[in-house]
Amino acid sequence: MKILFIRSEGNHTHLNDFMSDLLLHGLRQLYGFEVIDYPGCWYMYSDEISNREYDINKIWGRGFTINNTLSNYNSIDRDDIKKKIKEKYFDLVIYGSIRRSDLFLDDVIKYNNKVVFIDGEDDNIIDDRYTKSGLYFKRELLENKHNVLSISFAIPKEKILKNINENPTNLLAPLVPGRLKTYIYEDEKTYYEMYSKSIFAITNKKLGWDCLRHYEILMNGCIPLFFNIDDCPKLILKTLPKERLSEIYSSFQSVLQFYPPFKIYKKKFLSVKKIFSYIPNMFKNMSASTFLKDNPNVLEIKNELLNFTQQNLTTEILAKYVLNKQKL
Repeated sequence: MKILFIRSEGNHTHLNDFMSDLLLHGLRQLYGFEVIDYPGCWYMYSDEISNREYDINKIWGRGFTINNTLSNYNSIDRDDIKKKIKEKYFDLVIYGSIRRSDLFLDDVIKYNNKVVFIDGEDDNIIDDRYTKSGLYFKRELLENKHNVLSISFAIPKEKILKNINENPTNLLAPLVPGRLKTYIYEDEKTYYEMYSKSIFAITNKKLGWDCLRHYEILMNGCIPLFFNIDDCPKLILKTLPKERLSEIYSSFQSVLQFYPPFKIYKKKFLSVKKIFSYIPNMFKNMSASTFLKDNPNVLEIKNELLNFTQQNLTTEILAKYVLNKQKL
């Protein structure tokens, strides 16, 4: 299947969009070089990123999880795109970040090309200018709407851990969302090891509910303690096992009582009850090994979630979802 994948060239803060990048990866896994990324997503290619001068901080998350997932950058035929659109060379045109780039769209519509629009922004806005021309996939979708479908992040399967670490050294992962002092990981390997060596990790809603961190925790055999997961709207994070994550949080939130609340909670999650629950534990040291002895079922939960991730949260599954909805 020949697919033209239009990506955004970024905005004033970042070069990339995770939703777009992950979908491209899944499509490339399915159809190889027949998927043409234009302009090329050079920051995903192991053989091209080293040829570029760029600010690593302008790639979301320093490029972790999308790094080195594509190769052979110059083997992609990116010539004569406008001509190919006119001749309906492509079976499908996908706009990976439609609110950032609608390159060639007038021609795509004029020559009756099949088209799909992806909106991975953190807000709940739907741009109705596009919903009349093709399916519109919205990441933070609040309600059902004609021609609009939900979409969620995913993980390149090659980056998902094969087996859990059965001897974790951290009860709680040292990276705490929102605490910039804990964002100390300069390379992907060390970042992943931090999660794989931990039993639990904190995660929560950022600007939007969907966040790659949820998936990075799961893909490394770590158990998310997801704050306020019960408040997540039905159509958002549809691919995650939200009910199961809610059960897990209810069962194990007491783990957080061993950590200073001002260091692990943002202000909106902090309460007097959480402060007082820490006081009797402030001089206790609950180790990962002690916790596992008292809670041997935790390893089963780690395995359960890792298996779920391997089977349900890959970028290939994401790509198949989009194409199946388009009936291709």
